[in-house]
Amino acid sequence: MFKFKTIQSKLFLSYSLLIIVVILVFVSSFYVYISKILENKASESLYQVSSHITAEFDSQLQLMNSTSEKLLFSKPLNRLFFSDMFQLNKSTIDQQRQFNDILYSIIGLNKEFSQINMFRSSGEFASIGDNSVFSIISPEQIARFQWVQDAFTNNGTKLISLHKQDAWNLKTPIVISLSRAFSPSWGENETSILEIQQDYHVFSNIIKYALVKPDLQTGQEITVYVFNKNGELIYPMETTQSAQLYWESVLTHTNTSNFIIKNANTHSDDMISYKYSNFSEWTVIAAESKNLLLKPVTTFRNAILFLGLIAILITLLISYIVSQTLTTPIKKIHRSIRSLSLTSLSPALSQPIESQSHLNELEQLNYSFLDMRLRLQESLQEAFASRAHELEARMFALQAQMNPHFLYNTITNVSIMAEENGQQSIVEVCENLSAMLRYISSEHAAPVKLREEMEHTRSYLNLMRLRYEDDIVVHIDVSDSLLDLDVPKLMLQPIVENCMKYGIHIDPPWIITIVGRTLPGGWELTIRDNGKGFDANEIVHLQEQLVKTDPLVRIPNLKINGMGLLNIYSRLTLLFGDALRFTLSNHPEGGAVVTICIKH
Repeated sequence: MFKFKTIQSKLFLSYSLLIIVVILVFVSSFYVYISKILENKASESLYQVSSHITAEFDSQLQLMNSTSEKLLFSKPLNRLFFSDMFQLNKSTIDQQRQFNDILYSIIGLNKEFSQINMFRSSGEFASIGDNSVFSIISPEQIARFQWVQDAFTNNGTKLISLHKQDAWNLKTPIVISLSRAFSPSWGENETSILEIQQDYHVFSNIIKYALVKPDLQTGQEITVYVFNKNGELIYPMETTQSAQLYWESVLTHTNTSNFIIKNANTHSDDMISYKYSNFSEWTVIAAESKNLLLKPVTTFRNAILFLGLIAILITLLISYIVSQTLTTPIKKIHRSIRSLSLTSLSPALSQPIESQSHLNELEQLNYSFLDMRLRLQESLQEAFASRAHELEARMFALQAQMNPHFLYNTITNVSIMAEENGQQSIVEVCENLSAMLRYISSEHAAPVKLREEMEHTRSYLNLMRLRYEDDIVVHIDVSDSLLDLDVPKLMLQPIVENCMKYGIHIDPPWIITIVGRTLPGGWELTIRDNGKGFDANEIVHLQEQLVKTDPLVRIPNLKINGMGLLNIYSRLTLLFGDALRFTLSNHPEGGAVVTICIKH
């Protein structure tokens, strides 16, 4: 075991430890401060990325949705679609040309979408876009696609889906499709579907652009995932273990849009931010590794620690030299202190104390200590005389104090005199008061049985009944199985006294109810009055005080108010620990309620 043996080693090691702690605290504080700033900025950036991508997606999908509504509301287009234009003859070619003209007059010629398909469940198929086709396909080919069935099930509302295969043999690329079922006229069953397709790369480019947009302050360290409401991955096309982990974490963090998770696949902390779109029902997740984010700060921290180590070595050398120069005068002071006792307060001085101006500070401190010894001896002589007078005065005061037995005997004499004169109520007052005084003044401070505490409380309530007669009503329903429980002394009666103090500000009768019952693995004691109850702010204040109260530091004095409740709570905590549940509330029918629950 390391042991300080000399003053020099104490100074050397103390200064060295202080310097090391200062450097470590500075580096740690700086690292935590910068890390927090970077983490907050990264969270904001991730949220901006997810929000920006979501807004761009919604803008593109809303354009597709509004176009589908315009096409469906076009009566000429609808009339041509349900005509016989799918038959191959001269008249149908003119109808198909009219169909194209009407469609392009609605959507324009800038080709904002890759393909627009309209088809009936019976097989009539029209496609305008990169590939323009009017044909009849088999109903079985149409029915084999699940998204077609889903579109019919939606009853005319939009359906957004990802198509990874060429549904109509048009050799189209991967597309995002917005479909809507419709009927020849309003009120009839939907038998046809309008599908607007947009190239998948339009949506992927939105994400790529967002990741390099200067004003979003993002970089390639951010990864983005897009899921539909069913948890199916929209972007990127290739699923990963991290993608599934992020989706599951979003489902468990619905109350916040920014959080950090432990990625078991990469063994790193990942920062997550997501944005949900009510329009598309897609969730955009932006993620970034916290370890990569803080890598520059970690490198800087290691550099500071290395420089700090060099500074510590230099400081240790300087500290050693300085401590060595201080050793001699400090040793003198140390010897003077060790030799100090009541019999050796007067030091033997080799020279007068007042002529020390040529000495250094430590030498002056030594001679000041010798001077203090002289003055301390004079002060002690005065203190001894004053103490003797004080002890003498206390002896007289102790002799003048009333003997508790005298007080009990006096109450007994009053009781006997009242009984001889037929004053039974005074006899009851004396008996209950005597019982309370004996219980309170007992030197027994250990926990008492609940039975004893109940008897003490009944003595107090008997006194109150004699005072208020029928205006006070007491209901006690405590299970016999609880009477042998150990509880803190003066736990119940102060709470009942609190009920009497604050519960009688209403018209009588004043009702006090004490209920004790057993619970699975514990018990519960409830004290209730029918007064005005606790003020809402007072309950909050008392609950805050209960949280702050530490019975191992200080137990509040017992008074019949909030401090009394804190005192009871502190003593209950010392006895029952974490098993205690101490609550203050107001009963729905009026009145204050104090509940003591012990549940292991």
